[in-house]
Amino acid sequence: MSELHIHWKINRLDEGEEPDPRFAECLLEIEGRIECGGQTAGTVDAFYLFSETPASSTAFRELWDYSSSTCAVYEEITNQDLRKMHEPIPRFLDPASGILCVNFIGLSPPFRRKGLGGEVMRELVRAMADPRIGLVLLDATPLQHTPHGYDHFDDEVRDLPWNSSEEDQETLMRHFSGWGMQRLPGTRFMMAAPEALRDVRNLQWPPCPIVDQWNTCWACSGWIDLEKGEFVESDDGLYHKDCVD
Repeated sequence: MSELHIHWKINRLDEGEEPDPRFAECLLEIEGRIECGGQTAGTVDAFYLFSETPASSTAFRELWDYSSSTCAVYEEITNQDLRKMHEPIPRFLDPASGILCVNFIGLSPPFRRKGLGGEVMRELVRAMADPRIGLVLLDATPLQHTPHGYDHFDDEVRDLPWNSSEEDQETLMRHFSGWGMQRLPGTRFMMAAPEALRDVRNLQWPPCPIVDQWNTCWACSGWIDLEKGEFVESDDGLYHKDCVD
């Protein structure tokens, strides 16, 4: 297979008081543009959620309830009366209580059926599943059956099969089980511990600067104006140019 490279973009969605998400409960939106052999091959979309108590009402109000999509995930994987996530999720979230949820991996037709989807998943876990992540979820909803799927996607849905949504989802779930994932009963999700997908994790997390409401300099904690371009990117974040001179 040609060399895989993913161009990452991370946005912080929560409004927590701690500016550094490495040391905070947080909700991050992850987007990746997939390249294979120098050609654009598709996109991957996910979110990263860390809370000490991810099933709690506090985590719901401050993190999960940020958008309708994350809220829907919470509602499907949680017994809301008991404020407890469905089994066997709690076993995955002890002691690491963070969740990496993959919304979709979409590939254009020339890059399908070559094992690239599994490689993208493994690279996503390597890059994004820091030691705080205890569970990886994957939404097995076929892209062609998502609401407005043909409006929101282009090459990612071209030439995909069109059977009943149940039949196409079952086909996907069988495929994802070959990646080392298991079904979360009664839901549209597959699940796995990060180690089941990739035995090496990124200890220099995050793999790219995180854009947030602060755009914080990691040296002086001052705000960075991205429009002016007077900053330096490094492996661990953004810095004012004056802070690294």
